[in-house]
Amino acid sequence: MSDLSPEGTVRGLFEALNARDFARAAGAVAEHCVWESVAAESTHRGSGPIVDGLRQFSEAFPDWRAEIAGLVAQGNVVVVEWDSSGTFEGAFRGEEPNGKAFRRRGCAVAEVEGAKIVRYRDYYDRATMLAQLDLLHLL
Repeated sequence: MSDLSPEGTVRGLFEALNARDFARAAGAVAEHCVWESVAAESTHRGSGPIVDGLRQFSEAFPDWRAEIAGLVAQGNVVVVEWDSSGTFEGAFRGEEPNGKAFRRRGCAVAEVEGAKIVRYRDYYDRATMLAQLDLLHLL
């Protein structure tokens, strides 16, 4: 049985993404969710666009993984430190793959209501990833 606590919801999202179970990932995200990638200065609204963006990222980096390095939950707020890595093997932001790999660390703040993520703010060093991929011109 699934853990429907805020912590369980966030852990479930990470597990679903690593398994490429996008239906399960969508189930963890509320229809009205606001998902901010602070480093990329982008905001997505709604589970469909959010999960589509995550799917596209995993197509560009088929071996992409996001592992939880630390997690703190207080009430309906979950803060998660994560480690992520992947190899550039599919088109990404209009760029052709070059086989280079990245490894980055970040932190996210998720707000959960009724076992669904309603707000997610992702903080990471975008330049570190792009430098490793020889894509700094995308900044």
